[in-house]
Amino acid sequence: MSEKKIFIFIVCAILVVFMIVSSRGLKVKSVVDGETVELNNGALVRLLGITPTAESKEQLKKFVGEKVEVIPDASQPFKVTSMENGTRYPAYLLLKKGGNINSKLLLEGVCCLNEAPPLRDSLDNFRLLALKHKREDLPEPERKVIDYEEDSIVLPPYKKQERKESAWWGDGNQNLAMLEEACDYNLPYTKTFANKLAAKAPGPYNIDQVCEIFDYCYNNWSYVNDPKDKEYLASASESIEASLTGDCDDFSILIASCVLAIGGEACINTGSNASTGGHAFTEVNISQWNQAEVLSHIKKHFPAYNISSLATRRDGNKVWLNLDWQAAHPGGKYYDCSLARDSYPYINGQWTWVKLR
Repeated sequence: MSEKKIFIFIVCAILVVFMIVSSRGLKVKSVVDGETVELNNGALVRLLGITPTAESKEQLKKFVGEKVEVIPDASQPFKVTSMENGTRYPAYLLLKKGGNINSKLLLEGVCCLNEAPPLRDSLDNFRLLALKHKREDLPEPERKVIDYEEDSIVLPPYKKQERKESAWWGDGNQNLAMLEEACDYNLPYTKTFANKLAAKAPGPYNIDQVCEIFDYCYNNWSYVNDPKDKEYLASASESIEASLTGDCDDFSILIASCVLAIGGEACINTGSNASTGGHAFTEVNISQWNQAEVLSHIKKHFPAYNISSLATRRDGNKVWLNLDWQAAHPGGKYYDCSLARDSYPYINGQWTWVKLR
């Protein structure tokens, strides 16, 4: 073997060892909020499947300094060895001395399973545990306040809009007026918010602008359930004013509104399955772009995720790209809508309803 080959072999071996050690030598460095911790590699981990509270934040502090193993869920895979400083990743945290932090928070009664969690198959035992330990007397969810000006997002004064409809109807046609009100992308408040995010990738409407919007909203979103036994859909401006808090359909309305505000076409979907119930998510029309280039841009924007292909849906001459909160990045895995799926595309200034299943 030549000296050059030996050198390359040694370098590769060192890199492999470093990756293994770095992935196994992770510790909890600090607590960000009731569902997020910072690791000693600088990456942030959002604990899958829990609703954060002030109590869960206090309980998380006792795990600071503990050695952990990061386990992504199969629905949102990423490379643990490629986790980036300051980036938030949804995952389970297994303690080296046994058990996992997600489950322990549930057992200690400081949080419960959130609505329609991903939880596909990485930790089936966690899912079973979570379903057995729901709490009816859950403390108030933790609500953070975002200082948008710190992120160079200066918004005009917020003016609350009157709403006639703020919940889903069983008849899809009745939902059209609700979506018209909720997706208030033409308001200066919502439009300015979307513009500031898209301006990170200046120029004509492009996929990088969609990535910037999704990335910011996803990483700053605080999941908060609707009131018990009552459905409420916040408008996009309401979610922005409330420091990006709400549940899955609030997130879908916000993302759709931001896409519409910068010149794109969006589609909001509702669906359900037998195991996790109902869910709502957004898609964006990418048919005007080269699909290979879209994939390339998304891979560059989200390098830690194992992105080899994109989850899309073809409808005639349109190609819709998944922008689900549960997918963690544009084009992530679709939610299982095996029982029902309704589609609400907004094209040429009008909402329409299509029953897909």
